[in-house]
Amino acid sequence: MESKTNARLIAAISIVLSLICFITRGQFFDCSSGLLQTPTAEMNPSGTFMVSSNYLNKHTLPTSSYWDYNTFNYGVNITFWSRLEVGYVCTLIDGSKKQGEVSEWYRIMRNQDRHLTAKVLVLKEGEFGLKWMPALAVGVSDPTTGVGGDYMDNVSSGGNSGFNRYYIAATKHFKTSVGEIGAHLGYQYNRIADVHYNAPCAAIDWMPIWLQKENVVRTKLISEFDGRTFNIGAIVSLWRDHFDAMIELQAMKWVTAGIRYKLVLKS
Repeated sequence: MESKTNARLIAAISIVLSLICFITRGQFFDCSSGLLQTPTAEMNPSGTFMVSSNYLNKHTLPTSSYWDYNTFNYGVNITFWSRLEVGYVCTLIDGSKKQGEVSEWYRIMRNQDRHLTAKVLVLKEGEFGLKWMPALAVGVSDPTTGVGGDYMDNVSSGGNSGFNRYYIAATKHFKTSVGEIGAHLGYQYNRIADVHYNAPCAAIDWMPIWLQKENVVRTKLISEFDGRTFNIGAIVSLWRDHFDAMIELQAMKWVTAGIRYKLVLKS
């Protein structure tokens, strides 16, 4: 009976996600907690410090700003009180692609797009003794560059906040006989010309019990709709969760990959 219930649960979640498949951007990609490119309400333990680096295919990036080529980003992120997460991300720009920018210093050191990220956990999963309650979070990426004071209309007005987005996300986990399943629903908004989001987003992740070994390896398989494309991928955590490796097939054909180091700082 339990196996039938779990199978029905998995099938129901899959159907719900399929019904909303036309729809974010996001998390490992943005050097933050969460999935591949979809925001979630998952939050690291208090004091978690992360250093991340990702290879980004050009289809992941805003094209009208700078990129029509593959590149890399890197960033740092820290979590406070298990409720607030802040980060700083740099995405490399090839200065040789832009006329007049011939200095090696400019190409390497100044030719980077920089942006901030933040996420606030409003409700923890099961808080106030309500086991049915999902976690709820709100977040922002790249909010600081505007044109004429309009921080909601960056790129379409000539600004450079190509990674701008505002989101709300809910997450709920389910224990099953085949491993833990996470369901994630959210909504993202921005007014960027070439990567405009104003729609729901969704994802499902699964941690198969046979791909987990305590303090050695944790494996999360992921299926998501990132606002433009359907993506699949995996995040593998090693060495007591100190190292994460991510691989993603965006639109089932374009590769994005990343690594990060995590350390829980003690006061």
